[in-house]
Amino acid sequence: HMLRRITLSIKAFLMESYEPRCSPSAQRNGEHILQALQQFLGRTDKFKAIEVASGTGQHISLFANHFTCATWSPTEVDASLFKDIQAYTKQLKNVKPPEVLDISNVLTDIKYVPPHFGKYDVGICINMVHITPLECTHGLFKNMSKLLTIGGMLFTYGPYSDNGVITPQSNIDFDASLKSRNPEWGLRDISYLKEFGAKEGFQLEMVIDMPSNNKVLVFRRLPPHC
Repeated sequence: HMLRRITLSIKAFLMESYEPRCSPSAQRNGEHILQALQQFLGRTDKFKAIEVASGTGQHISLFANHFTCATWSPTEVDASLFKDIQAYTKQLKNVKPPEVLDISNVLTDIKYVPPHFGKYDVGICINMVHITPLECTHGLFKNMSKLLTIGGMLFTYGPYSDNGVITPQSNIDFDASLKSRNPEWGLRDISYLKEFGAKEGFQLEMVIDMPSNNKVLVFRRLPPHC
């Protein structure tokens, strides 16, 4: 028992002294995304939210600090980021421990969904869609249709093309840069996401223009056969 206590104390000390990584883009866009969420979510609303691709945890820390009556569940495919997520959220009692989640998988096949089925009111996915293969975006909608309650909302953030057109030139260059790094990456089209989302029971409710030529897409999960 003494050895276990010492081990736990060492772990706690290391956690306390760990300097988490910082995402410059999360620093820049966090407040703007929060303002978009505030259009739909009240500060004292009691809801359960799940974030896909939480990264360093800076976004979920910001959101949980604002929506203090909500419960926040960070997920990330890369478990090496858990230390960062925990460091940013350690003072927040309304943030759950991070879980490993590969959204490209059919979650029922990996036993993730059953205990989480229909548990969440809000899903959030920031800067994932354009820097992952399309199967991750497909998985996002397919799995959120199981994770979210009827009427639940899915917020995605990033740069998009619109009816096949990418604007401005900086986003055209960014799309080309992404595809040069990985041919399966690139800006996704809003009309395609609207159509694919509809197949999985989501309605695109709003497109919010954001700084730096990004957008927040707001999807709502509809009752079956709507």
